[in-house]
Amino acid sequence: MIRRNFLPHCYTADDELQRLGTARLQVVGPVIRCLIWNILKARRASWLNDFKSLVADRDLALLQEAVFNTPSDHIFTRSERLQWVMARSFRHPRSHVEHGIKTGCVVAPVEQHFYLSPHAEPVTQTQKLLLTTLYPLADEAEQLLVLNMHAINFVSVQKYVEQLDQLTAALTPHSGPVILAGDFNTWNPARLEHFHSVASGAGLHEAVMERQSRLAHMNQHLDHVFYRGLKLRSVESLSHYQSSDHAPITATFERVVGAS
Repeated sequence: MIRRNFLPHCYTADDELQRLGTARLQVVGPVIRCLIWNILKARRASWLNDFKSLVADRDLALLQEAVFNTPSDHIFTRSERLQWVMARSFRHPRSHVEHGIKTGCVVAPVEQHFYLSPHAEPVTQTQKLLLTTLYPLADEAEQLLVLNMHAINFVSVQKYVEQLDQLTAALTPHSGPVILAGDFNTWNPARLEHFHSVASGAGLHEAVMERQSRLAHMNQHLDHVFYRGLKLRSVESLSHYQSSDHAPITATFERVVGAS
């Protein structure tokens, strides 16, 4: 039996989201430059320099396997350009490092919500997350819905689908533009098919990119970007970065009235 004090402290849906840093602008767009990256808990030595370089010109950043209570906290807490929202899944019992996902934007969100996956990962009993943030757009009554997701991993397809139901519930009330991105853990065809079904049902398009095989992930791509109500200018997987086992993705969108 695993002793309780060796298990992570898990957060609940009643825990408040953390806001870190200060947003620079009042509205986002019409051009929206994005970074999507599973940062591997910021473990590798070169991570901080890579991150500073990658995020420097971004309007929106979605991070998975994000951490807090670490030496890199100041990048987020002292930011005067991006305001970050962090949803927490668990805290390590010894290091007290908090783990979760972060979304940063040059505009403060008008709403934010997070959803803990209905099921937990085996052994660690930790849950994965969906974080939604809503942002005002330039010269428009509509708002941009951003969904940052880290999907559950070592469970059955049915339990995976139950987390996708949360995604559907978050998308359904919103009729405006959407960016959905993150680490969806689509490491087998069934998972990928279910994810595409949810995205298609919400009228989302995938930002298709050229990228190298990821041997560490069963030769499957886990990280994806979907969008609606925006024009995709560019998307790129930056496989030459080695500071995570996931390649960072950059995508640039433009708001065009009537886009779909």
